[in-house]
Order: sequence, then C-alpha cells, then structure tokens
Amino acid sequence: MKDLAIVHPLEISEMSGQRVAVDVFLNAYQFITSLVGQDGKPLSYNGKPVAHLMGFLDRATWMLENGIEPVFFFDGRPHELKFETLAGRKDRKEDAKAKWEAAIESGDMTLAKKLGPQTAEYTRDMVEQTKRLFDCLGLVWIEAPMEAEGAGAVRCSNGEVAAVASQDWDTLLYGSPIMIRNLTSHGRRKFGRVISAEKIILKELLEKNEITREQLVDLAIMIGTDFHPGIKGIGPKTGLKLIREYGSMETVSEIKGFELPENLETIRQLFLNHPVNSDPIPESKRAVENDLRDFLQGEFGFSDGRIKRALDRLATANRLKSDSQPTLFDF
Repeated sequence: MKDLAIVHPLEISEMSGQRVAVDVFLNAYQFITSLVGQDGKPLSYNGKPVAHLMGFLDRATWMLENGIEPVFFFDGRPHELKFETLAGRKDRKEDAKAKWEAAIESGDMTLAKKLGPQTAEYTRDMVEQTKRLFDCLGLVWIEAPMEAEGAGAVRCSNGEVAAVASQDWDTLLYGSPIMIRNLTSHGRRKFGRVISAEKIILKELLEKNEITREQLVDLAIMIGTDFHPGIKGIGPKTGLKLIREYGSMETVSEIKGFELPENLETIRQLFLNHPVNSDPIPESKRAVENDLRDFLQGEFGFSDGRIKRALDRLATANRLKSDSQPTLFDF
C-alpha cells in the first residue's frame, strides 16, 4: 500500500485544535516492544509491566501539549475471518517464547533481548490499566465493535475526527480520508534517525493510481489482508495493473483463472461498511493530579520526575485541575 500512496511530511501544528483517532493496540505494542529491559521483556515494577503506561502517558500528554485531542480506540471482537491470521501470530509468538526461554537458560542475554519483543503480550489487565490511565487524564476512549482502525476510519469519514493515527495501512481501506503515520513516535530516534509524522490522503492515492476505493479494496484482497491470505503470484504492481485493466476482482479471476475467495463480498463489506457505534464521541475532561499520582506512583512506582513532566504538559495545555477545585471546563 505504501508504494501506492503520496506521503506528505506532517507539521504537527497542522493538527492543533483537531481531534485525532488513535489505534490503541498498535501503539501499545510499539511501547511494550521498545521500552524493554536487558532480557527483552517490557519494563516492569514489582513484576507488573509498566511500559504501556509509560508510553501512553508520554505520548498522550505530548499530543495535548501540542493542541491535539486524541480519541483512543480499542479493538473489539475480531471477525471470524481473522481467526486464521490471529492463530498464525500466536504460533509465531509461541515459537519466539521457546527460543527466548532457551536464550535465558543459556545466559545469552544479547539473544534474549532480541527475542523478547517478539514474545510481547498486551494482556487484558494491561488493557484495563490503559483505560484507567485515560480516565485519570480525562481523555476519551472508545471500545470498537470490531477493528479499532476501522471504527476510527468511519468516524473520520463522518467528520467526527480530523484523521486516524495508525501504522496500519488498512486504515485507508476502511475509508479514512486522512491517515497519519508516526504521530505517537514523532521526534523520537530509531536506528540513528529521527522519526517524523507523515500524512496520507486517501483521495490523492485513488487519483494517483486511477482507481476507486472499491477497486483499492479488491486490490488489497488479491494481495492479502487480515481476512484473506491473497492470491498466489499477485503482488502490488501486478495487482494494480490487473485491477486498472479489468476493473474488478471477478473479471480478473475470469481472465487469470484463479478461484475467488468464498467470502469475497463479506470481506469487501468489512472494509467498505465497517461496523461502528452510533453514539457521539463524548467530550474530554481535565486531568486530576491526585488521581494520576495515586495510580501511577502509588501502584506502578512512577518517578516524580516522570509525573512532573506529564503534569507540566497538562498545565501548559490547560488540561489540569486539582482534586478539590472543579472548574467550568468540567461541567
């Protein structure tokens, strides 16, 4: 998908004053695979993982300081057509876990640190802790009926958010008019280079490649998605050429002689009409310092310096109130 897109550098100031949908699970995995100890496992406190909380506290308050209003979307129940993809991921994780345990047992900490992130899990407890953090920060979070980026994309196409921040190119297949990559890692260093946020506009992608959104979805199904492994021998370049020449997957199938996916129309509709809650997005609130301290310092051992940096950002964004002094903003 990246080869089809026109990628624009994003000035963070462009998003100031805007609501942006954020895919929680993808970001959580970024945090728990990068904020790790010498054994490659996520940073922890008294045996409890804290990397996810560190990451979300830092990035959420950074967004608020820059005038961006994040709306966090959690994945709901996956469609049954995704079960095979999820099973494959589980198998790879189990294989990595066995290799990690062997590395630990042999004392090869270099290998263990490399393998650790491949075993990372964002557990139900960690999900609930993340929701509690957002509550302490006064931020909005939404449980999607199915895919987080799908629900965010529908909200964006409805004008409820200005963009969807995700690393998953499926965001465009779900119809998000604007997708932002690297928003939550903007300004960070990785492999010696500074990461910068990027903006991709769906309309530009379609016009550049002279296809419709429906044809983009057919192209993706041929290449492979979470809901179907794709057609053997068809990659992005070949797929684009075929879909432009013949118009639809059915016609390409007739010409090239491959079998159509049994659930083709279901897969199409998962992208073109993804389920979403009809409730309006609620308003955010101000953070309460005492709640943040009790939660992060009291239960997870966060340093005073880390908390102070977050509180300073919240104060700069006028998003902080004391526990005992409600303001008009909170009513």
